[in-house]
Formats: sequence, C-alpha cells, structure tokens
Amino acid sequence: MKRKAWVVLVLGLLVLGLTSLTEYLFYRQEENTWVRRFERRLHSEEVKADQLLATFKDSVDINSHEWDEDVIFVGFQDGKIVFWTNKAVGTADLYNELKRSRQIVEINNAYYEVRRKNYKDIEYFALLHIKDNYPYTNKYVKNKFGNFLKIDTDNIDDIEMSPVPIKNGLLISDKDHTPLFYITYSGNYKERMSNVFLLCFYLLFFLSLFYVYDILQKNAPTLKWQLFYLVLFVGVLAGIRYVVTVFHIPASCYNLPIFDNTISKDFFISSIGDLLLTVFCVFQILYITFANLKINYQNEILKHYRYVIGVVFILFVFLYVDFFNFAISLVVENMDIHMNVARLVHVGLASVVGFSSIIVAGLVIVVIIYSSVSVFQRILSFGSVVVLVTITCSCLCLISYVWHTHVTFWDCFFIWIVFLLLAVNKYLVKRDVQRSMYILVIFLLSIYLVMIAKTYEHDKELRQRASFATELIEERDYNFEKRLVEISEEISFSPEIAEMVRQSDASGIDSLLWDKYIIGYNYYIDITLCRPLDSLLLTENKELWNCREYFNSQIRRLGRQVGNSHFYLISEFDGWVTYIGKFRYKQVILYVRFDAMKDNEGDGYPQILSRRSVTDMDNIYRYSYAKYKNGELISSSGDFIYYKKASSFGELNKNIEVVVKDKYSHMLIPVEKNSMVVVSLHDNTFSLYYMNVLYAFFVCIIVSSYGLFFNVNRNINFRRGTLKARIKNSVVSLIFVLFVLLTALSIYLNSRSFEERHSAKTKELQNYINKELERFECVDSRICPDIIKTLSDMSEVLLVDINIYLPNGYLVSTSRPEIFQNGFDGLLINPRALDAIGREGTMSYILSERIGDLEYMSAYMPLILDNGKTYILNVPYFAQNDELNVDILIMIIITVNIAIIMMVLAFILSGLLAERVTKPLQMVNDKLRLMRIGGKNEKIFYNHKDEVGALVLEYNNMVDKLDESIVQLAKSERESAWREMARQIAHEIKNPLTPMKLNVQFMQRSLVQGDPELLKERFKKVSSMLIEQIDNMASIASAFSDFAKMPIASLEEFDLSELLKNCVMLFKNNIDSLKCQIEPGLRGVADKEQIRRVFINILKNAEQSIPEDRKGEVFVIARRVDGRIEVRIKDNGCGIPEELRARIFEPNFTTKSSGTGLGLAISNKIVESMGGTIDFTSEIGVGSEFVVTLNGLK
Repeated sequence: MKRKAWVVLVLGLLVLGLTSLTEYLFYRQEENTWVRRFERRLHSEEVKADQLLATFKDSVDINSHEWDEDVIFVGFQDGKIVFWTNKAVGTADLYNELKRSRQIVEINNAYYEVRRKNYKDIEYFALLHIKDNYPYTNKYVKNKFGNFLKIDTDNIDDIEMSPVPIKNGLLISDKDHTPLFYITYSGNYKERMSNVFLLCFYLLFFLSLFYVYDILQKNAPTLKWQLFYLVLFVGVLAGIRYVVTVFHIPASCYNLPIFDNTISKDFFISSIGDLLLTVFCVFQILYITFANLKINYQNEILKHYRYVIGVVFILFVFLYVDFFNFAISLVVENMDIHMNVARLVHVGLASVVGFSSIIVAGLVIVVIIYSSVSVFQRILSFGSVVVLVTITCSCLCLISYVWHTHVTFWDCFFIWIVFLLLAVNKYLVKRDVQRSMYILVIFLLSIYLVMIAKTYEHDKELRQRASFATELIEERDYNFEKRLVEISEEISFSPEIAEMVRQSDASGIDSLLWDKYIIGYNYYIDITLCRPLDSLLLTENKELWNCREYFNSQIRRLGRQVGNSHFYLISEFDGWVTYIGKFRYKQVILYVRFDAMKDNEGDGYPQILSRRSVTDMDNIYRYSYAKYKNGELISSSGDFIYYKKASSFGELNKNIEVVVKDKYSHMLIPVEKNSMVVVSLHDNTFSLYYMNVLYAFFVCIIVSSYGLFFNVNRNINFRRGTLKARIKNSVVSLIFVLFVLLTALSIYLNSRSFEERHSAKTKELQNYINKELERFECVDSRICPDIIKTLSDMSEVLLVDINIYLPNGYLVSTSRPEIFQNGFDGLLINPRALDAIGREGTMSYILSERIGDLEYMSAYMPLILDNGKTYILNVPYFAQNDELNVDILIMIIITVNIAIIMMVLAFILSGLLAERVTKPLQMVNDKLRLMRIGGKNEKIFYNHKDEVGALVLEYNNMVDKLDESIVQLAKSERESAWREMARQIAHEIKNPLTPMKLNVQFMQRSLVQGDPELLKERFKKVSSMLIEQIDNMASIASAFSDFAKMPIASLEEFDLSELLKNCVMLFKNNIDSLKCQIEPGLRGVADKEQIRRVFINILKNAEQSIPEDRKGEVFVIARRVDGRIEVRIKDNGCGIPEELRARIFEPNFTTKSSGTGLGLAISNKIVESMGGTIDFTSEIGVGSEFVVTLNGLK
C-alpha cells in the first residue's frame, strides 16, 4: 500500500509539474506575440467585412443578414445616408467624417476602422469597432474592445489605444499593411489560458494528495503514526496555501471570479475560492482521520482517563464552533457576498460558493460530534455520556459568557442537543431508524447555520446602512471631482474663456463648459463674473452682497478644496452637491457653480447617465432616505413617505439609533443641531431569510448522498444499492427533473407574460403620447426648440422617454438630449424599425435595444400630425426597465423557492413512500432470512391481491413444500450419515486391526519356538502395543459418539468478554505473542460451556498451525458490530491451502498429521445451533483468521 501511495504521489507531482510548465511557458509570451495575435484577429474580421461589402449592390435588405454589432455598415448616395445596420454611428456630419478620415475614425465615443467600397454612385463603408472611449464609466457604460478582438475584460484597462504615436506604442496595421493605430500593454496585462482546462489538472493533483493521505492513514500501524501523518499533511497543505496566496499562483486559477481577491478585504481568507478550498481541506482531513482512527480501547491508560478524553473531545467541538462563528463573521463582514440566497437578488457565483462553503464547514461540526460519540461508545456508558456532555457544555457556556467568546448560549445548546441525538442514535436506536435520526440532525444543523448567518448579515446591513448615511451626509461626487481636477488648469489658461470673460459673455462660457469640459455630467451651471465693485442681490432674503465677498464667504465657511484645483466642495447639508470654481482673469474673477441633486437623477432618467463610478459597490438593499434640517424635511427619496417634521420619529438623541415605525426600520443619524439623516429599510427585507434553511438542508443532503459524511463508520451510506434506496432515489430524481423542467417552463412563460404586459403598457403610453403630439403644429426641435421642454415635461409625468424621427430616420426631437449630445446613442433610428414602419407599413414595432450594457425595450410607431406632417415616434423603455426586471425576478424567486420546498418535501416523502412500498418485501426478506432447514418456518399473512401478494403466496407454498422436503431430506441424510459413519468407523477400526493381527501372529511364532524369555519379552511388547491400539479405537469411538450426539444446548446469559479472556489465558504460556483487544461488557445468550469449547478449539488450532521455526503471534479481537458480537482470532501460521478450504468444516477432515478432524466440524455445528456463523480467511505462509459471530444483548 505504501508503494501505491508513492505511485499516486509521483503521478500527482508529475501532473502538477507539467501543468505549471505549460502555464509558465504560455505566460512568458512577449508583447510581439500579443500584437501578432491582436492583428491576426483584426485581419480575420477585415476579410469578413470585405467579403460582405463585395456583395452589396444597388440596395441592401436590412433583414438579409444577422448584423454583427461590432461591424457596422453604412451606405451613402450623393452624400446622403441610405443604408445603415446600427444606429450607434448616427451623427449629423457622418459622411464628411468618413470621407475625411483615412483608416481610423472616432464616432460617438468609439474608435472604428474604416473599410470602403464604391458601387456605381453608392459609397459603402464598413466600420469595425476597435474600442470605446467614453468620457466616464459607470455600471452600464464601460470602455470595451470589439468582441472579435477577444480581449479579456480583466485586461481592458491594461491596454491603451491611440490613433497617434505614443511612447512605447506598438503599431497595429491592417491586412494590407497600412498603419492604423498604436497600442501599449501595461505590466499587469496577461493573456488568459483556458482556466477550466488547467483547473482540472490542478484539482487532480490536489485530490491526489488526499488520496495519498487516506492510504497512509489506513495503513498506519499505530495511533502515533496516524498523528504523525496528520501533522505532516497539515504542514504540507499549510505550505502550499502560503505559497499560493502570497504569490498568486497558479495564475489561471486566480483569473477565475471566485479567486478574485477584490471581493475580500484584508484577512486570512483572501477570496471565495480560498474559503471553499480551506473548508474542503478541513472537512476532508477530519473525515479521513476519524474514519481511519486506530485506538486501542483495551489500553489501561485510556480506560483510566476516559472521562478526561471525553472532555477533550467536547472541548475540541467547542473550539471549532468558536472558530466557525469567528470565520462566518469575517466572511459576511469582509466579503461582498450575501447569504440570503432565497431572495436570488444579488446572488452571484461568489454568494452561492460562500453559502455552500459555510454549510460544509457546519457539517464538520456534526462529523466531529459523530466521531466523538463513536469513541464514547467504546469507553463510556450512555448515562455517562449524557452526564458528561451536559456538565461540560454548561461549564463551557459559562466560560464563553465570562470571556466574551464567539460562542453563545444557542451554540452550546446546539452542541448539547446534537451530542444527545447522536448518542441516542449510537446507543439505543435500531439501525433501520438511524438514518431518520441523522436527517433530523442535518435539519437542525441547517436551522442553526441560517440563524448564525442571519445574525451576522443583519449586523452587516446596519453597518452598511450607516456607511450609506455617511455618504449622504458628505454630499460629494467623487467621479465629478476627478473631472474637476483634470479641467481646472485648462479653464485657467483657456484663451477662449479669457476672451469671453473680457466680453462678459457668461452664456458663451456656459456653452463652452457644457460642450468641451463636462460632457456627460448632469449638473446645473451658474456663471458669475465679479468685478471689484459688483454686487449681488440674493433672491432668498433680498440681501445685497458684494459679489466677491459673497463667494469668498461661501468658500471660507463651507468650502473644502478639491485636490489642488481651483474648485471647492460646498457642504451645506441641503440635499444638493455643490462645487464652486474660482478663476482670476486680470481684474475679473470668474465663479463657476455646479449644482446637482445628490443621488437623485429623477424618475425615468436613463441609467447610462448615472454619475456613479463603475467601481462603486451596488447597494443591494432598497433604502429610502430623508434629510432634516432644523427639524424640517428638506429632501427625501425612496418608497417610504417621510414625515414633514423630524419630531415624528421621537426625540432626537446625540447617538445613532434605530427606530421601527410603519413597518420600516429607520436609522437616525444626527448631523448637527436639529438636523439628521434618516435611512429606512422595509421590515420584509429579511422575511424570506429562513427559506435558506431549505437550501441549506438541500445542500447537506447532496453532500451526504455522496457518502462524505454518512460513510464515516462504513455502515450508513445513502449510496447503498437496496431497493428502498433505488425507489427513493428514483422518486427524488424524477421529481427533481420534473420540477426543473416545470420551473424553467414557468419562468419562461411568466417572463414572456410580463414582457407582453409591459409591451402592452408601452403601446398604451405610446398611443397616448401620439394623440397628445398629433395636435402640435411642429415637433421638429430645429424649427420649434420649445418642443424639447414639452417632451421633457411629458417624460417626467409619464416616466418614459420620447424620441421623434423624420421618415428618413434622422432624430429631430428628444426628451433626453443629453444621451445624444454626449454620444451615448446615435442620431439615426433603428434600421429594422425604419424598415418595418416605413417599408412594410407596420403600425407598431417593439424590439430590444442596447446602449452600452443596458438593454431596454423600445417601441416605434408612425406619428401623423393634424397638419399632415409625418414622423416616427419612439418610446425607449428606460425608466420601466428596472420595474420589468423586478417583476420577473420576484416571479423567479417565488417559483424557485416553491420548487425547493417541493424538493425537500419530495425527499422526505420519498422515504415514507419507499418504506411503505418495500415494507411487505422486507417482511418476506426477513422470513426468508430466518428460514432454516429443520426449523419452524412461519407463513406470511398478507391480504392484498397484488404482485407482493403473489410473492407471499409463492413463499407460503414454498414453506409447505420445504416442510415436506425436510422430512424426506432428513430421512435421506440420516441414512447417508449412518452409511458414512459406518464407513468411517470401519476405516478407523480397520487401520489398527491389521497391526494387531500381525502382532498376534508374531506371538504365535514365538510360542512355537518355545523360548520362555523371548516369549516373555515379546508378549510384553505386543500387549503394550495392543493396549495402545485398543485405546486409540476407544478414542475414535468416543469422538464419533460426541459428534453424533451433541449435548442439548443450555442457553444462558453470560459475560462473553470474561469467558474469552479466560480462554486466552489458557494459551498465554504456549504462544510467543498473544495479544487481545476485547471490548468490555459484551454479553451473549448461548451455551456457555459449548462456546468455551469453540474458542479453545480455534485457539488450539491457531497454536498448532504455527511452524516451529517461527515466532508465534495470535491476535484476538472481540467487539459489537450492528447489534451482534464479532470475535476474530488471527494467527501467523502456515495457512490453509486453497484447494482444502472448502472442506475445512467437514467431519474427519484435518490438515494435521494427527487428530480426528472433528474439532472444527463440532465447533461449526455448535455455533450454527445458536444462530451464529463461523467463517475464515487464510493466506499461505501468512496465517489464518477465524471470525465467529454470535447474537448479543444491548
């Protein structure tokens, strides 16, 4: 076995070495290799685009292809656009931009490579999307490369692209070797291999280590060696973990999302993947160690200190639970994961893995307790275990309370109750009920784990709410501040702004700032030019201030400089984010004031214009909040309708407090005198939390089904191939498959239904808008600019956005000009919508569109004004997109949770169903197992006329036939036995008669010779020999008599452990090494003297089987197994040849040179008469082991 361990270890190291070498060689690639790969992908897409361009003729049907979003085709005739495949490139001067550009053009925040083709008077262009170049990024707007370039999302920020030469830039050329642009790779850039492929090989090595450890533990000679292997293996794993976490190797694993250490803060578990591997290692180490534990229960020291050992085991459980609570608190607090998987909201892979890891870690508690109880069963009585566990848990609970450990009263109670349940299970419960007891323990474990997770997550929510309140109090926009720092010096030294200041052109400065410096930021701009004697009249209180003195006072009292810029953050706690910039141009000071509502972008405002950074953590809780200043409500947001007065929440304290009112939990955070921030959360946020018990129970059952827990003592295993297990597994599997299919179908149908409902709502709104706009004389903002204000007001009321296009597809009016001004969307209509409405005459067309990563529904329909002018009305469903997602998500939550409930019920009910179905079969099985030839075989009474009834009928017929056959067989066996007995007796008697006859004849010859002395001497020898032969014949006759007439067994209850010890003592001086491991208190019901005869016979055979030139070793083991007593007697004798083993229990058969050969036959007959069995295993030259199994008492 050691050789096998070495082979597996070497193979594992070989796999590790080859995998690491492959990964190392791949990651050593130089930049030139990356550039060639980049160009190869680009050239491949160029070839495809050119091939498609070659097919374009006089016209192109928009529905003729599935157009790639990253390869956009446009066509112009006489400088006017006549064909396009994507509206993203729509600009007012697109044709001239394409004509002026050579190979690279920037259109609407994205770089494109331009490919051209002319056909008659039509100019076709193919625009290959290279990379986005947004002014800022957020949740939906991110700078990406074209998909065909296959740049990993983790590498996007590590590649810089520029259309002009840059330092250390690497030139990228097209397939015709024409220079296009330059790129540079940062030091963090890494090409990614197939993570799954490499991960499989690393896992193979990882699992091989546990396989080797399992082999070592199984073959360890003593407990000391097992402890040595344990310490060695833990050290090896600790070393591997240190190298992996410090050096972040292997890189392929750390590229996986679950090994992303950005979701974890600085503590000893660096990522979700690290947590999963750590928990798996702890679980497997304890499982393998306890499963192979070799303890000499006959050791006097163990017996003497058995209560101390019991306390040590319970203390070990206590310490693990303390560490477990500590680990959960760190995981929940420091990792951006959420344990409320029942809500399915913000539950990603990391949360699922974290939830599963905590469950497996919780299963370790039950593994330790189960193993502890298994040890207690050998050294303590049930009453002692109950008293010991109760006293120890009470003391540890008191200690944890005094020392303020992570263990609470409920933790101690859980340890106590699990100890008691498993002790009852091991000591008192029958085997067929044990599985139900284990399921109960697992269900309690699931409740316990969810209670702990809820406690820590609730604490985390309160901290997160306080952090959210802090952000509200700050009233800052860090993303905008970065932009202010960037533009500060540009504004200071801008000749354009200086000239406008000289001309007092405030509106020109406003337009310049919007168009050049703060594109994409939703702030109100107020421009003030202050000369030395200028004054300001404040509209709030009609006070007159010196212009410079007013702004300087604002900056001095409330301002905080933004970096090293000319801008200051103004903190007034008024619900607005305010910045003031101060720039001097000779005698004139320019004050630029930016104002925006903090985190209030208005209903229906597109998420793509959000100012939140892409790195900002999403808030998973639906908070409402309000700000009170001087006791009055100044701003609010969210679902909760706040009171006008802060006093409605009660008296304001100086400390943070939580108040529950109107089904909301309100956190009150004082800011200054009579001012505070209130952050509220609905009480139903954690209402589904205890649904996680079912998920936890489900995961525990899955883990248990594969024997990771129930196989500790090799007795209980869900994978046993019984009919009951197959019925249960079949029912559960069938229900699981059906529920998966039905759940998927339900989600699909309900999602379609929700989408149709929202589409209908969109059409309704669209029809309403259409009717409202029909009465207008003009809806073209180029002619009537006021229509923008009208559309914006309508948008805010209806919570939708509105776009109006000309029949040729150009945008003329919109309620959200920011989207198009900032280049987030193009000025062209969706070409498929234009084709459906313009060419096919469709009256309503709804399709899915995308801006960045934001998908939304967009509805189009013709708009015909009363004056006869025609347009195309578009209602993009921005504002209600989240509403649609929430509706679908709620439906999915309900469906999945119902499915989980049904799965758990199916698992429980399948056991009852399997029990009911197999109960008659089990009854037949029990009767068949008890059927004995010569015994009293009982019939089965079963009234149902089904398949089982037919089986019972056949069984009863078989019993009748068996009784008849027994009579005939007994008669035949008696006759055969007597014939065999007569033959054997004749043979045994005939053997000594021959030498007796020869000696008598010899005496006759001596008598004839007449020599008295010789006759006397010969008579003496012959008589001695005859007496010996007669004695031998008498012995043979007695042996056959004993075998033929076994004494009637006198059943009595006795201490089998004591009887076996006495038998062993008889051979103590005859065998060099006689060891025994006899479990105390083994009580049996049998004939005590006959059982003694059996053990003495087997021990005597063991002694006689050992060659004279070998040191004799006999090992005796007695223990209780599944309610019966098992006695093993093993020797190191010469063994029994293979061809003789089948006859070992036959009468008159022996492998020795002397003896009658009846000892084992008599022993076998004695054991079988008492309902037991006797069996053996043997190996030539190694020895034999006899196993006697008897009925015992509990």
